[in-house]
Order: sequence, then structure tokens, then C-alpha cells
Amino acid sequence: MKIILILLFSVVFIIALIFSLLNFHLVQIHLGFTSLEIPLTVALTIELFAGILIGLLVSFLKIVKMKSDYAQLDKRLNRSLKNK
Repeated sequence: MKIILILLFSVVFIIALIFSLLNFHLVQIHLGFTSLEIPLTVALTIELFAGILIGLLVSFLKIVKMKSDYAQLDKRLNRSLKNK
């Protein structure tokens, strides 16, 4: 199983590396108050990590809410079991 994962990771890495080398031209990014000129691969990498970070943050907030709901339900259940 480890060999398959290593091979899969290697294939994805090689494809990403080839994509990066083929798309290394500069793009202009407008930020409203200024603009930057950076390679396309850098811009895509920044967007990828920003998307991952936003997804992790949303997931974390949802997990915290679910844990809070679980704790409240557990307290209710314990109280109702003690009252019997």
C-alpha cells in the first residue's frame, strides 16, 4: 500500500512540476490598491493554499459546533438518566 501511495504522489508531483514549467509566464494580479506581476504557477499555488486554508477553517468551525452540540446532548441525556 505504501508503494502505491508513493507512486501516486510521485506521478502527481511530476505532473504538477511539468505544468509549472510549461506555465511560468508572468501574470498581473490587481489587488485594488496595487497590482503585482508574478508567475502564473505562483499565483495558482497561492490560490490553492488559500482555498485549503478556508476549507480547513470552515471544517474546524463546523467541528467545534458539533462538539458543542454533542456536549449539550450528553448533559441532557445524563440528567434524564439520573432522574429515572
